Amino acid sequence: MDNVKRNLFLLSMAQFVLLASVVTVITYSSLVAKMMTGDNALATIPAATAFLATAAFAFPASMFMKRFGRKAGFYTGATFGGIGGLLAVISIYTNNYFLLCLATFSHGTYQSFANYYRFTAMEVSPKSYHKQAVSYVILGGVLAGLSAPTLARLFESNYFEPVVYAGTYCLIIFLSLVACTLIYLIKLPPRKKLPDDHVPAANPKVMDVLKRPAFICASLSATAAYLSMSFIMTATPLEVVEVCGFLVEEAAGVIQWHSISMFAPAIITGTLIARFGSIKMILGGMILMLVSTLIAKAGVELYNFYAALVLIGIGWNFMFTAGTTLLEHAYNEEEKAYVQGLNDFVVFGLSGLATLSSGFMLDRVGWDNMNNIVIGVLVLLVFVILWFVKVRDGGPKNRSEAII
Repeated sequence: MDNVKRNLFLLSMAQFVLLASVVTVITYSSLVAKMMTGDNALATIPAATAFLATAAFAFPASMFMKRFGRKAGFYTGATFGGIGGLLAVISIYTNNYFLLCLATFSHGTYQSFANYYRFTAMEVSPKSYHKQAVSYVILGGVLAGLSAPTLARLFESNYFEPVVYAGTYCLIIFLSLVACTLIYLIKLPPRKKLPDDHVPAANPKVMDVLKRPAFICASLSATAAYLSMSFIMTATPLEVVEVCGFLVEEAAGVIQWHSISMFAPAIITGTLIARFGSIKMILGGMILMLVSTLIAKAGVELYNFYAALVLIGIGWNFMFTAGTTLLEHAYNEEEKAYVQGLNDFVVFGLSGLATLSSGFMLDRVGWDNMNNIVIGVLVLLVFVILWFVKVRDGGPKNRSEAII
C-alpha cells in the first residue's frame, strides 16, 4: 500500500504541474491573442486550439501508451508542453498570432497524454480504492489553482521584461521539465506479458462502444461538464476585463478561485461517489452548475463572477470525476485503451468546439445568453440520465455500486 500511496502522490503532483500549465495558458492566451488582433472573436481561438489538440490526440495517445507504456506517453506529452511554451514566447516576440495558435495546439497535445494520469491512478490501486484514487490525483489541481497565478507573475516580472506576457510562458517550459522529473520517479507495475500464442482481441467497433449505456452516460456527463465549464471559463477574462472594465489581476483572481473550486472538492468526491454512486453525484454537479448560471445572469459585479465560477468549478468536479469512475463499467481489460481514448476524444472534441465558439458567442449573443446555452446542455443531460437509469434498472440485478 505504501507504493500505491507514493505513486498516487507523484501522479497528483504531475496533475498539479499539468494544471498549473493549463491554467496559465487559458488565463493568458485570450489576453495575448486580443493584444495581437484586437478582436474578441479571434481572442479565444488559441485556447480552443489547445482543446482541439487534446481531442485530436486523445485516441492516438491512448493507443501509443498501449503499445509503448504509460511512462513513454507521459514523457512525450511533457515534451510537447515544453515546445508549446517555447513557441508561445517566440510568438509574443514576433507578434505572430498563427504561431501562438500553434503553441497552444502543442500544449493541448501535452494535455491529451497527461489526461491519462487519472486512469493510471486506478491501474496502480486496488479495485476497492479506484474512486478515491481518481479523486486524489484530481486533487493536485488545488495546488495549481493556488500557485499558478503567483508563479505566472513571478516569471513575468523576472524574464523578458518589458515584453508583455513573454516571461509568463517561460513558466510552461519550466513546468514541463518538472513533469519529466515526476514521471521518472513514478514506479508503475510491470506491463502484463502475454503468452507467445496469445492472439489480441480485435478492438470493438466504434458504434458498438457508442451504443453501450454506461459509455453514453459516462461520456456525455463528462462532456457536458467540460463543455459547459470551458465555454464559460474561456469567455470570463474577456467579459471581466474587456466588457466590464475590471483589471487583468481581478480576472486572474476569478480564474484562480475557479481553478481551486474545480479541484478542492476532490478531497471528498471519491468518498461521496463510493457512498452515493456516480449518478447521484452527476446530478448534484448539474444542480450546482444550474445555480452558477443563475448567479451569472443576475449581474456583472465582481462577486457575481466569483460565485458563478466557483460553483461551476465544483459542479465540474462532481460530474467529471463521477463520469470517469462510471466509464470503468463500459469496457473490459483488453478494450481499456480503445474505450478510454474514444471517451476523451468525445469529451475534449466537443469541449474544444465550445471553446472555439466562446469568444464569437460572447461577441454576438452576450454573457446572459451564453449561460442560457449552458442551461440547455444541462436539460439535455437530464434526459440522458433518466434513460440510463431506466435501462440500468431494467437490466440484470447484479449492478456495480459505482452506477447505483
